[in-house]
Amino acid sequence: MVSSLRASEGRLTRRDWILAGQDILRADGIAGLKLAGLTKRLGVSTGSFYHHFEDFEDYLGAVAEYFSADRVQGLIDRTLESNPDPVGRMQGLAKLSLEDHTFELDKAMRIWATMDERAAITVARSERLVLAFLSKAFEDIGFASTEASLRARILLAANIAPLLTSDGKSRRSVFKRTLEILVGSGNNDTE
Repeated sequence: MVSSLRASEGRLTRRDWILAGQDILRADGIAGLKLAGLTKRLGVSTGSFYHHFEDFEDYLGAVAEYFSADRVQGLIDRTLESNPDPVGRMQGLAKLSLEDHTFELDKAMRIWATMDERAAITVARSERLVLAFLSKAFEDIGFASTEASLRARILLAANIAPLLTSDGKSRRSVFKRTLEILVGSGNNDTE
C-alpha cells in the first residue's frame, strides 16, 4: 500500500496516485475517494496530482482502467508464469488475489460500477479476463468448451458472493470446496 513515506522517496508517479486511490477505494469506497484524502495519504500538495492528471474525472477514469488493465491482467500473468497445472493455476490466482487484497477492491469496484459507467466497463473487462483464464483452465482439465465456460462462471460467481463477508477463511473454504466440486473431486457428503 502507498503511504506518505512515498513522497520522501522521490517524485510520485501516476501509478503511485492510482494505487493510493485503490487503497482508499478498498477501505472507504468511492464516497471516500477525494483529492484531499489522497494528498494527505501521500503527504504531498495538489500540485503533484495536477502534474499527472487533468482533473479528478481524469483521475477516476485512470483508477477504473488500472483495475482491469494492469491489476487483474497482472495477477493472471503472474499465475500463468508459475503454475502449469490447470487446477494449480486456478488456486494460484485465488491465492494471489487474497494476498493482493483484490477481492476487497473488486467489491468496491462493483459498488462503484452501479453508479459510474467507467467502473462498469472495467469490471466487465476484468470479468472477461478472469472468465477466459478459468475457462482455459477447465478446458485444460478436459472439459468441453461450453462446459468449461459454465464451470468458469460458477466458480467466478462463488468467488464474488463471499465478498460480502470479511472473513478471508470462509472465502478460501468456499473457493476450495467449489473448485473441488467443479473439477469432479468433490464427494456427495456435506460438511
